[in-house]
Amino acid sequence: FQNKLTLADVREVVQDSENPLAVLLARERALLAELNIQKNRTSKPLITNQEVLTCLGKQELQNTDRQLEMILSCVRTRKKSLQDELAREQKWLQEQLEMEKSLLEKLEDQQQQNFLALSKNSVIHKMKINMEKVTLQKEKLLSALGNFLDEHYPPPSDEAAGRKTARLSSRTDENTANFMTLHEILEHLMTKTMKSPHDPYLELDATFWPPFVEALLRYGVILRHPDDPRRVRLEEFDQ
Repeated sequence: FQNKLTLADVREVVQDSENPLAVLLARERALLAELNIQKNRTSKPLITNQEVLTCLGKQELQNTDRQLEMILSCVRTRKKSLQDELAREQKWLQEQLEMEKSLLEKLEDQQQQNFLALSKNSVIHKMKINMEKVTLQKEKLLSALGNFLDEHYPPPSDEAAGRKTARLSSRTDENTANFMTLHEILEHLMTKTMKSPHDPYLELDATFWPPFVEALLRYGVILRHPDDPRRVRLEEFDQ
């Protein structure tokens, strides 16, 4: 009866092959129960037949061996299951690490691109501000220059223009007095220098009042072409 009780307790827990610890605990409880039963049993005459004792011992050993084999099989099954689960977890972890590395690289690249874009935009913004300041300053200087020239070098009157052109040419009419102001002459020269620095010369025509040209030459503001005196350009003041 005790063997049946022990085996029943073990089989009841062995069905849970995923819990070998519970199997061992059940085995321990069964052994303790058997020990208590043995203590409370009334003593019976001991069997003295050697063959019977040997047979009972073998039977007990066989039962124990079967129980241990069942436990071992459960442990091996559980071990295999845990190994497979561990392999899956390690594979998943490796995939997550690779994904994290890839995301970090992409994030770093994106941050670098954002930094470069911000730097570029910042430089462009600063350049625009500087250009606006330069343009405003240029307009102020041109306005001040125009006021100065209009005050100190006013446009030639028809009478003065007629007298000057009369000394230069035997034929004069009203069109000869249609001269550019000194301000306009300088603007034309500056525009020519900016648009075509490789050929900054302007050809003098009837709209250039000779006294203005002579004044600019005298003060070193313009220079004549070495091979063609009818062409002039601004002096390079930055050199």
